[in-house]
Amino acid sequence: MIIDSHIHLSLYNNNAKSLQDVFGLFLEEMRKNGINSAIIIPDNIEGSDSIADLDKAIELIGKRKNLFLLGSPQIIQRGSSELEKYRKLLEEGKIKGLKFFPGHDPYYPTDERCLPYYELCQELDVPVLFHTGENSGDSECAKWNDPKYIVEVAKKYSKLKIIITHYYWPKMDYCYEITKNISNIYFETAAMADAEVIEKSGGIEKVKEILRKTIADRPDKVIFGTDWPMCKIEEHIELVKSLGLDSEVGEKVFSGNSLEIYKLTI
Repeated sequence: MIIDSHIHLSLYNNNAKSLQDVFGLFLEEMRKNGINSAIIIPDNIEGSDSIADLDKAIELIGKRKNLFLLGSPQIIQRGSSELEKYRKLLEEGKIKGLKFFPGHDPYYPTDERCLPYYELCQELDVPVLFHTGENSGDSECAKWNDPKYIVEVAKKYSKLKIIITHYYWPKMDYCYEITKNISNIYFETAAMADAEVIEKSGGIEKVKEILRKTIADRPDKVIFGTDWPMCKIEEHIELVKSLGLDSEVGEKVFSGNSLEIYKLTI
């Protein structure tokens, strides 16, 4: 089984003319690559015709039992004012966790406006996911999502499941060292097979080294994700397969860990 835990429904880099077309393309990508289930991450920009927000993602997914959603609070625009909205969505199982976008948006993970959401997720035992690292063509944005701030959050909320995505590229060694002893930090592979990420992070062998070390340290805490459509699903599958993991650990990375952390029922 393969669960892709990091999907966006976006017109980026494809021939779709609408978000409905994008969704059709994604279903075909799932079929072609043997993806059994996926987690869709809505954008926190509402009403865009080029990327699905939460309402649009809910509409597109419909009643499909193998597709799940995260929530994306608007920290800059609304602070913590949407707390009760997200409590209801989480308690009803309509979303499986929350995604934060420091670096896309100018705030740090330690921002006081985020704290009520962390408390909520810790209370409900659902994970939070942090965007980390550079954005393509923008290295300055990484100052907002430095894992040192995520470590602060992890220590303050010691029972909160915290997932780092993109491994703070290109500074993967730094991310590994600063987080390796923090037991409630998890990792997701999204974008780690992307050509730009690989090149800037020291090459494919460096990326493989970081993943092998992380999986050796915490085989229950690495989750498969791709960041489609910005990144290719097949390249991420091949990256994980190339690590030479034994079958039990490989199954955990491809699906078991996501099932456990996000409490998915498929």
